[in-house]
Amino acid sequence: MRMSEEKDLKGQEENRETEAGFESKGQETSGTAGQNEQTAGKRKGWRKQTAGAKKAGAEKDTAALSGGPLVREKARWRVIRFLLYFLMMFMMIAGLSAKWVTDEWGDLSLDEVMFTITQPLKGTDSGIIWGYIRYCVVGPVVLLAVLLAVYHLFLMPKQPPKAKKQNQNGKTVRAAAELSPEKEEEIRKDYAKKTTKARRLIRRFLLPAVTVAAVVFGSIQISRIWNKLGIGQRIASMGEKSTYIEDNYVDPATTTLTFPEKKRNLIYIFLESMEMSYSDKDSGGLFDESLIPELTKLAKDTNNIDFAGKDQSAKLDGGNALKYSTWTMAGMWAATSGLPLKIPIEINGVGTNFMNTQDSFFPNLTCLGDILSKEGYTMEMMFGSDATFGGRRLCFTEHGNFNFDDWKLYTTNGTLPSDYKVWWGFEDTKLFEYAKNKLTELGNSGKPFDFTMLTVDTHYPEGYKDTGYEEVFPDQYKNVIHLSDKQVVEFVKWIQQQDWYDNTTVVISGDHPTMNKEICAGASYDYRRKVYTCYLNSAVKPARDDYREFATIDNFPTTLAALGVKIDGDRLGMGTNLFSDKDTLIEKDGLDYVNTELMKSSDWMDEQSNLKKVTADIHYGEYDPETSTITYTIDNVTSDKVEGFRASLHMYGYTVNGSDYVSWTDSTEIKPGVFQIVIKIPTDQAFDGRIKIQPHCMIDGVRGIHIDTHYYHLKYDAGGENAESYQCDKYGAELKPDAWYKRAFDWAKGLFSKN
Repeated sequence: MRMSEEKDLKGQEENRETEAGFESKGQETSGTAGQNEQTAGKRKGWRKQTAGAKKAGAEKDTAALSGGPLVREKARWRVIRFLLYFLMMFMMIAGLSAKWVTDEWGDLSLDEVMFTITQPLKGTDSGIIWGYIRYCVVGPVVLLAVLLAVYHLFLMPKQPPKAKKQNQNGKTVRAAAELSPEKEEEIRKDYAKKTTKARRLIRRFLLPAVTVAAVVFGSIQISRIWNKLGIGQRIASMGEKSTYIEDNYVDPATTTLTFPEKKRNLIYIFLESMEMSYSDKDSGGLFDESLIPELTKLAKDTNNIDFAGKDQSAKLDGGNALKYSTWTMAGMWAATSGLPLKIPIEINGVGTNFMNTQDSFFPNLTCLGDILSKEGYTMEMMFGSDATFGGRRLCFTEHGNFNFDDWKLYTTNGTLPSDYKVWWGFEDTKLFEYAKNKLTELGNSGKPFDFTMLTVDTHYPEGYKDTGYEEVFPDQYKNVIHLSDKQVVEFVKWIQQQDWYDNTTVVISGDHPTMNKEICAGASYDYRRKVYTCYLNSAVKPARDDYREFATIDNFPTTLAALGVKIDGDRLGMGTNLFSDKDTLIEKDGLDYVNTELMKSSDWMDEQSNLKKVTADIHYGEYDPETSTITYTIDNVTSDKVEGFRASLHMYGYTVNGSDYVSWTDSTEIKPGVFQIVIKIPTDQAFDGRIKIQPHCMIDGVRGIHIDTHYYHLKYDAGGENAESYQCDKYGAELKPDAWYKRAFDWAKGLFSKN
């Protein structure tokens, strides 16, 4: 009997050994009964195992502390911990990357951001790469290291050695690993130290809690950039066409417009990058102290109108800049046509100022300038820059036949020295001085006039320090805005003192929100940044007293209504007369819906624009190591407006003063219609990377759109020695020569065109 009891006790001990992996002094493998019991345990459901996990863990710790078997942690918990570490790292890096993109390129479009981040790392400015690593990678790596140290030094008990696989009677079994008494004692002491109630609690919840926090942080940041870049809208609109624009367009040419017997003068002041967001928080802005106190006071004056309704004395209102109306030409077009400037402003990935290569600017549409010019108004427009830039001269010559008082005029008629140029042309101090002179002349003429002007000092990135600049705020751009605020209101006060003011309506509007990513960084993702808007001395009063939600396209019919013009239906273009009781498109359909529809392809807009793509034949030469130059020629240009080319050179990784080397080279017309550009490559330092060349059209002395982008890979030592080169694509892959039949076809085509 005693022997039977001893045998049963031994069998129970062997079964426990199989479950734990080993015993303190390395007992033999458990018997068949233990194996059967373990097999039966595996057949139990996952729920039952999970429910008993806590109890089992406590029993395991108790056993280890009381001299029982030391149990090795199950593999599934290590897998779960690894997955939590991975999820935490992924969401932290993803969230910080989203925030970095927003901070670094917060004012770029989705297309521009995607183009930038998909460029190859080779040749990229190392400062950008290290800046990304410091911002997005270092923090998560440090956090991971700290968590690993905390877990493995302070929370996780030391694990006994893994049982070894052995073959017994033709079967593979795990034999318990043997431990020396000293090693066993070390592990048991570590168990005793790290299995206190507090440490067990921290061990269980610390990593999951940090992971949840990382997921929340990453989700918020990804959501912000998702909304900021309109990724959801872009995905939804990909490949879609919309008739929303034409369905909501009211043609001014077929709308009855009734002018008053005595026509009122119009002064339209476009303020560069001026937002109502610059005001104080109590007025609906973003700042504790208003950057534009004078303009805020002007808009709150109940004699003036900003369409805040009964809230006017407390809160500013302003116009939303819809898609395709967020740069200067687009903003002015929206306000005077009631339409977004939905044109392909990019070719081959990058491009600007496409319209100045055209012969016409939406020739079949009727705009504010067309209407006023037809009614006998004198049409004047003033810029502190070249009116040709961005297609403004073309647009407002075709739509209103304006006379232009711009930098080009004043540097050719003797008002300014011929070589005078600050900022974009001349500063706003001179702009307001010249405007007063021109308005005095127009006011004394006895004819109704439309005088439109655009300020420039507050242009991105930091503005221009004009006369009267003061250090009121900690950064330059805020101080430039603050100075512009004073200059504009002083100019308005001068207007109000003139004899002709009683019969003059003044419209003040920002052209678009600023592209400076820092100044409005405090805005929440759902804050609506609106351009500053104020109507002075209007001939009519608003029919509604609620806070209006409108866009800059609504300024088109609203401006005419402010002049006393009666509009049949109170809508022109896509805009709504804000003095009427009719809802705007934003009020009717919602801002997000309107923007989503505008992002879709519009056959009607394509038809109205009638754009002609500028093309040319470009013959790129190879890099000449003797002269360190690249020479190429351009011919067969399809636009008569192009008078030459200016080529940009961008060398990725060839740094000068901390930035990539960039230079500009003008073309030479070697014979009629054939232009040659010789680009000098710097060799002061060794280089191994890509360079990018872009020839830009020159029209009336103004740089316009580039017609091509071409890449080379260059490698040479300092001084230009041991040079190697080849033409490549944007990723650095070498370009292969055309097949013989394509070269033959091109040769025959050229021969035929010559004949």
